Amino acid sequence: MKLDNWLAQRSQSRPDHTALVADGSEVSYAELEAEATWVARRLAAHGVRRGSTAALTMHPRREQVVLIHALTKVGAVLLPLSPQLSAEEHAAVIAAEEPTVDLGDPGQLTQTEADLPLLGEHDMDDVSCRVLTSGSTGAPQPVGLTYGNFLWSAVGSAFNIGVDPQDRWLCCLPLSHVAGLGIAMRSVVYGTTAVIHDGFDVDRVAAALSEEGITVASLVTTMLTRLLEADADLSGPRAILIGGGPVPKEPLEEAIGRGATVVQTYGLTEACSQVTTLAPADARRKLGSAGRPLLTTHLRIQDGEILVQGPTVAPGYADADDWLHTGDLGRIDEEGFLYVEDRIDDMIVSGGENVVPAEVEQVLLRHPEVADAAVVGREDPEWQQAVTAIVVLEDGSAATPDELRRHCAAALAGFKVPKRIELAAALPRTPSGKLMRRALR
Repeated sequence: MKLDNWLAQRSQSRPDHTALVADGSEVSYAELEAEATWVARRLAAHGVRRGSTAALTMHPRREQVVLIHALTKVGAVLLPLSPQLSAEEHAAVIAAEEPTVDLGDPGQLTQTEADLPLLGEHDMDDVSCRVLTSGSTGAPQPVGLTYGNFLWSAVGSAFNIGVDPQDRWLCCLPLSHVAGLGIAMRSVVYGTTAVIHDGFDVDRVAAALSEEGITVASLVTTMLTRLLEADADLSGPRAILIGGGPVPKEPLEEAIGRGATVVQTYGLTEACSQVTTLAPADARRKLGSAGRPLLTTHLRIQDGEILVQGPTVAPGYADADDWLHTGDLGRIDEEGFLYVEDRIDDMIVSGGENVVPAEVEQVLLRHPEVADAAVVGREDPEWQQAVTAIVVLEDGSAATPDELRRHCAAALAGFKVPKRIELAAALPRTPSGKLMRRALR
């Protein structure tokens, strides 16, 4: 099945509509198409051809989005890398993937252009990019995602949260991760506007949400919490998607209480971002749920693990029965709504009892003096694994570990109460906001 180049199509159907807002400027679809075509020929002059790999190592910016679309025009495979990778990590990926070019700055391209015929269509099964997993549970691994994966992801998302021709989708996530990259791709499929920030700045995001006509935004829990602390007006967007792992109910309840339409979403790189997303109409009624599966996506729970099936799953990641094993724990209620509980690998077995870290973390986060918390299992000769909490206190807090243990004991069974509570200045997180429990064990 062939798929027309979506940017070329949008430049014809909505030439004057704003495609991209980034770096303080607006770019129409006609302008984005012209820039991407020009850059595609410059990439070709550097030896980038159909099937070759091009690494982009940069913070989100206008030129990065142009490069992403330029690569589709020559049929090359995008390898987006985070500038936050260490030199050793970056070198390891480059050595393994062997890209034709590794661009950290668009200025590295010369002005020379190659007179190469550009692609007007792609096979649905052609690999569009190789995106590294978040690295929250181990070393990041590149996942090959196809044009078909991105198309079906866009279609499925539209069925869950809807599409307005005037949508402006705010992205303050890295474009090196599938959640951010998916917004750049999805907006062109829809013909809507992507508003790209070069990182998360609470004042800038708050201003965008209240003053710049943002209708949809994608955040992680820590971003939502900081916006709530800053008393930001969150009532403007028709949907604020929260992902990056299980979300405590308290910030969801507070945001909804302030008039925000906050909806949880669950996804992973191997499924091209979203798997389920809560529809805005269900935001209050199904608080805590990550919603129903996207159109064409199917779910099942096997031994507590979430399994995913459908055309968004990356080639080679499903089992013999076409099910992707996510490694995440969850449950599905009688109406088909998914509730994500934790990672299977993060499950703590303490004294023969199973402890879900997210459950303990949510209790800790209800303490008024706790700013952030993580729970892990540490090897222990008596308990097999001792439930251990690492807590970040609010500025000026005098709360003690003993006080926090008593707080947990009032809400949890005895075997779930942390045997040890350690205080820290901050918790390690990936660039996309996921907690790195492996760094705490």
